[in-house]
Amino acid sequence: MRNIRVTVAYDGSDFHGWQYQQGNTIRTVQGALVTAMEKITGGTLEKGSFQILGSSRTDTGVHALGQVASIWTECSVPIEAFARALNANLPSDVLVLNAEEAKPDFHPIQDTERKRYRYLIQDGAFPELFIRRYAWRMGKLTATRLDAEAMERAARYLLGTHDFSALENIGSPRTSSVRTILDISVRRGIKSDAPLFLPMIGSPEDFIEIEVEANGFLYNMVRNIAGTLMEVGRGHHSPEWVEELLASGDRGLAGPTAPPQGLYLLWIKFLDRESAGD
Repeated sequence: MRNIRVTVAYDGSDFHGWQYQQGNTIRTVQGALVTAMEKITGGTLEKGSFQILGSSRTDTGVHALGQVASIWTECSVPIEAFARALNANLPSDVLVLNAEEAKPDFHPIQDTERKRYRYLIQDGAFPELFIRRYAWRMGKLTATRLDAEAMERAARYLLGTHDFSALENIGSPRTSSVRTILDISVRRGIKSDAPLFLPMIGSPEDFIEIEVEANGFLYNMVRNIAGTLMEVGRGHHSPEWVEELLASGDRGLAGPTAPPQGLYLLWIKFLDRESAGD
């Protein structure tokens, strides 16, 4: 079988997450790819005509600009036409950006080295109308703007290797809650190099962007980071509180789980097995 690596972007608003559900009766991103492959190949997933495995199981409502998946298939469609063939059979809220032949042993989960996510908060004087599916609109939660500088100082305590039990929701058992955050940033305003993809009533300065890059993430970890930093931004806690929170390992002491619509999987980087000596 060929192992074809695809990069996929999607608007997660109307999907029940990435993960395929038995029988494909619930709308998922992986399920949309399954349906597209069935149309292209004439085979079925159940009969083993192909297999699809994604690097990240994004939740309901979460978006992706750079999800990566492997498709194992005997399909003879040339690689230069493979993305076009998939896109011709995918719904309008999923787009295959790239397709390339991968090594037979490439595994999108086991070979993951790091991932980067963005979380978008909107805290203007009124909730943005057109971005309600793509950001956490603070609405009446806070009467004043969040203190982005305090949130940035708090985020510094998350850098490095820690036990992130305090920022993990129950639901996806892991052998260890230790992860390494390689980079984290908080800034006010939408980045100048980020496309302003929706009409806005307010200003780009009405948004706060949180970006987190790590060697792995626990269940809802980024959304819990966003909710916890938001509490600092509201003035409910000092930035130093985040260090105490990590040490406690107590999820009940952290901030709320931010809603899914503000979360974006930006990209995934993989191990270079040859340079690693494998």
